[in-house]
Amino acid sequence: MGIVDGLLPIGEVPRRLRNQFMRGRFGQRLMAPFGRELKPERWIFIVGCYNSGTTLLKDMLAGHPAIGVLPGEGVKFTDALPRPEEFGWNRMWCRCLDDVRLQPGVEMEGRVERIKRQWSIVYPKDRRNLLEKSIPNAARMPFLQVHFSPAYFIYLMRDGYAAAEGIRRKARPWLWKNSAYSSAYPIELCAEQWAETDRVIGEDRGEIEHFLQVSYEELAAKPVEVMGRITDFLGLPPLADEMMGQRWKVHGVESPIRNMNEESFAQLSAEDVDAIEEAAGPALVRYGYGRPDLESGGE
Repeated sequence: MGIVDGLLPIGEVPRRLRNQFMRGRFGQRLMAPFGRELKPERWIFIVGCYNSGTTLLKDMLAGHPAIGVLPGEGVKFTDALPRPEEFGWNRMWCRCLDDVRLQPGVEMEGRVERIKRQWSIVYPKDRRNLLEKSIPNAARMPFLQVHFSPAYFIYLMRDGYAAAEGIRRKARPWLWKNSAYSSAYPIELCAEQWAETDRVIGEDRGEIEHFLQVSYEELAAKPVEVMGRITDFLGLPPLADEMMGQRWKVHGVESPIRNMNEESFAQLSAEDVDAIEEAAGPALVRYGYGRPDLESGGE
């Protein structure tokens, strides 16, 4: 049944109310004892920097009949995973890394059971594989591998110039009472977050058994090929090809799959680009992300 006169289908109302209830600490505490044990065939974690296309990739994989996803980032449906916002850092975990990074160990078993029980309230009950996409998870892959087994990690990398611009544009540090920044973050701090994400993932990936890295740019240019590589990695049948041609709504913007780096480059000044290179130059060079041509709006 579709939406009529702007109203939700009646069958959608209980689910929406439940999801909203589970976003609050009271709902999470109240419902935790009623959660079920989760034992999927595999846990799938999408990791990457903010504004790197992770939401798009999550939404695409959500269309697979064997994959279940949460109705938002997992950190919003549990009180047992620390969020950078709790420490005043909206979309910026690099400045509170020690607070959000969890280490595996037997002392974590109670926390893990609580996370899974809270998530079970909002995960679909008929999917064999469960996918989670919370950006701070990039800082805790070893923890997730041990306590959410078997864990498969997909690292989505995007041009650091575009990612930094997106962080600056979307972050709202003042809403979280950040004492250092009462307005937008400086672009060099946003670039630092991009570079730190890659550094931490790079250091941890040697411990990770199932790890695949793909790029946002390649996903946009060759979605069928890249999604095929991902489903092969997961040991699942491929997605239907017709899904690749549909329009996707990400952060309020509806569009077919396409590379949106140009729009981000257009928001950068020459001074911004210099600052990004000062903060993240080695990583930009390592991945071959060249300086945007600002006069033409991109590379």
